[in-house]
Amino acid sequence: MTDLAAYDVATRTLITYGAERYEDAVIYRAVRRYLDDIGAIPAAAWGTLPEVSERLARDWQTSLASRVDEAIDASTEMDRIADALLQIAADYEHADLHIATTFDLVNRDLKPYLPTADGYTGDLRLHPGGTGVMTPPPHHHRDERPTVVVPPDNDRLAATRHETLPRTRTVEEPLTIGTSDGNNLIISGGRSTHYEGGAGDPLDQFVQHHRSDLLQLEALLTELGTGHRMPLSDLIIHAWRSVPAIIRNRADLLHSVANTYAETRTNFGEETTSLARYWRGTAGDAYIQHARAYRTWLDHLHTQAAWLADEGKKAASLLEGLRNAYANAGYQRISTLLEAMHAYITAINSPFAACSKPETAFLNAVDVFTNYLIQAERNAVDLAADLLTIDEQERKERPDLGTRNHDRTPLPVSALDYDTWTNRAGWSPRPADAEHP
Repeated sequence: MTDLAAYDVATRTLITYGAERYEDAVIYRAVRRYLDDIGAIPAAAWGTLPEVSERLARDWQTSLASRVDEAIDASTEMDRIADALLQIAADYEHADLHIATTFDLVNRDLKPYLPTADGYTGDLRLHPGGTGVMTPPPHHHRDERPTVVVPPDNDRLAATRHETLPRTRTVEEPLTIGTSDGNNLIISGGRSTHYEGGAGDPLDQFVQHHRSDLLQLEALLTELGTGHRMPLSDLIIHAWRSVPAIIRNRADLLHSVANTYAETRTNFGEETTSLARYWRGTAGDAYIQHARAYRTWLDHLHTQAAWLADEGKKAASLLEGLRNAYANAGYQRISTLLEAMHAYITAINSPFAACSKPETAFLNAVDVFTNYLIQAERNAVDLAADLLTIDEQERKERPDLGTRNHDRTPLPVSALDYDTWTNRAGWSPRPADAEHP
């Protein structure tokens, strides 16, 4: 390894600064892999709620893709900075450089992804007159799933490898609907559905406990040909299929991306200030200007990543709220429904059934229940419209460095050409007694 102590403080600062930027580039490639992996919420976890689940899943994916693009932009820009400044150091000293990397990343969630990132290495080698460290990776999303060794003590990260999604198993068989006095009603072609792998929350407990009752009720509605929306098969099932816990865990883990941007942004700012103390010249001054704009951009990436994590948790809360509303409605009204169903069965076995219209009270009880569920579903649709949305008009009006919305935040457009600050002749050490501007 190159003995940095053999060089003056200006050269040591430039070499260390360039190596740190190379490490940042690799860290941001790890961020991209982390986003692609942890951000990939299983589509089934959103449930199948009309106008809710599809909207949330689509908007999450759109916003996640923007965060992935930002990570790619960040790594590409850090590659460019590292390539240029380390080459300037090698050319300035007319010497080969062999530099150790440390990757002293603190974040415990992101750290397992570092070894899988392109460019992860223990050392860097440069030669005078060379062309830089490495060629940046192409700008596209990769479909591979990172091979990551999850530490056994990281329960939250390990949970993403052991997720269970709800499933149904349906058996076609006749249903026998009984009453306490033995007046049974046989309905042919009934459907017996088993609900497996549920979340274990109050809604899942309600479905498991009253599955048979609700299926019998739906068989009666089918037999009557009322056209009613079925309480379980048309309403409750769509919320039951959702898994808010999976969404919440994965969304919360994205706070680690925001924390990583905050950490690297702080280090970048402090190290840029240090670099400015020791280097000047037209190129050196131009680079400091460029770096300050880039640091502001990193602030925005931190904000965007934190926003996505928070919105994902809000979406999980929305689904939890709807599940709880369905469970509450079920527990509060199931006894009324069962009484109405059994009264109907008893009545139709009466010789005066045709005159008394026994289905009226039964259908009224069903209406009360389903109307409550439908209203809860409508409330969820309205809430979903406010989550994870991108306002197109504001996006068009937003300046390049703004964060008024949450689509991809572009890199700042520099007022100076790339060649302005990569020109070796424009870098010179600042005299030790010079005042820092």
